[in-house]
Amino acid sequence: MTLHIVTGADDNYAPGVLVLIASAAWHNPGARFTVLDMGISDANRGRIDALGAALGLRVARIVIDETRLAALPVVRAHLTRSTFLRLLIPDLMPAEHRVVYMDCDMAVTGSLQPLAALDLGNHPVAAVPDPSPDARELAATGTGLGGYVNAGLLVMNLPVWRREGVAGQCIALLSDPARPLRAEDQSAVNIACRDRILPLPAEFNVFTDPAAWTPASLPQRMVVAHYVVNQKPWRARAKMGGIWQFHADRIAAFMPPLPPVSLKSRLSALNRDRRIAMGLLTGRRKYRDRLAVAALMERRFVRPYLAGQRARAVSGR
Repeated sequence: MTLHIVTGADDNYAPGVLVLIASAAWHNPGARFTVLDMGISDANRGRIDALGAALGLRVARIVIDETRLAALPVVRAHLTRSTFLRLLIPDLMPAEHRVVYMDCDMAVTGSLQPLAALDLGNHPVAAVPDPSPDARELAATGTGLGGYVNAGLLVMNLPVWRREGVAGQCIALLSDPARPLRAEDQSAVNIACRDRILPLPAEFNVFTDPAAWTPASLPQRMVVAHYVVNQKPWRARAKMGGIWQFHADRIAAFMPPLPPVSLKSRLSALNRDRRIAMGLLTGRRKYRDRLAVAALMERRFVRPYLAGQRARAVSGR
């Protein structure tokens, strides 16, 4: 079965779209791609189209009117309404039976073919359990620890979504002011598909934020790096950012100029470092764990990956 990867973005996330496509194609040369385009600039549309042509990829773009999702509230400051684009996939692609939706703040480091071959049965979706869900969101969604999934990567069983109106259920939940959801459409998917989500191994959605893990819980393998929250590699110095930058450098001719790290991002990093330093001084275990996890990520994922892929790039294989 052909691997079909779908992502969505506005212009703020265009650099992420380009690197997602490049990294996924590097490890999955037979994949096809669709970009849900809600406000991407003409210049960046041209870059996406040119990248697809240069790599010999099937890259389609579907332009979405920016007013289509205007009624849905966005709670988290680092998101825009493009986060809701995944809910439009069943209607926008009526002939498709399965897609792998991926957030555009991801980089692929291995084969996604197991997701194309996965037996979904009657499960509407398969996804990776969130390694560090907010307790308030577990309560709001009525989900137990380990049952709440992150929606950054979804293997979508589209006939089930259409037959059961899953997207409509999610939009109704998001539109209900009496039931605010801090994680927006992610939590709506968890509610609408509760007890019917097929769990995926953690390697398919590895948060790059060390705070999400302990040394014991960090996966042994990584197929997808997910630059969660506000640590986007094209905006800030992100943990495991070297993986993203490797692929950005490979397609440098197609990348838009990236702005310097903003003062806000630098202050945020300084404040984070200050909290860690204070936590270490006061002997708090969670801060020791964060440093240990960050070091483990470099040893387990980043260094071996970059060494292998740079050698591959030099050899031309």
